[in-house]
Amino acid sequence: MKRFFIALGLVLCVATFANAQGGGRQMGTPAERAERSITRMEALKLSADQKTKLTEVFLAQGKSVDSLRAASGGAGGEGMREKMAPIQAATSKKVMALLTDEQKKSYKAMLAEQKAKQKN
Repeated sequence: MKRFFIALGLVLCVATFANAQGGGRQMGTPAERAERSITRMEALKLSADQKTKLTEVFLAQGKSVDSLRAASGGAGGEGMREKMAPIQAATSKKVMALLTDEQKKSYKAMLAEQKAKQKN
C-alpha cells in the first residue's frame, strides 16, 4: 500500500511539472486565431463578404502580433500590452469600417462584455 501512494505521488508530481512546462495557454496560429474571432462574431450575422474581409483583417493582426512577440523574445507583461495597443486599435477601426450600423452596436456591446470578463 505504501508503494502505491509513493507511485501515485510520483505520477502527480510528474504531471504537475509537465503541465507547468506548457507555458500557459496556447495561442494557435494567426489563421486559427482569426477563425476563432470570426466564430465569436456569429451573433452579428455577418455576410460571406464580411466574413472574408474580417478574416483577412484578423489574419493580418495575428501576423503582426506574432512578429512583435518574436521581436521581444516572447516576453509578455505591461510593455507588451503597450506595444500591442496600436495594433488592436487599428484592427478595431478596420472591423468597425466593415460592419453595418446595427452590427457596430452589437460589436461594441460584445467588446464591453469581454472587457468586463477580463477585469474579473
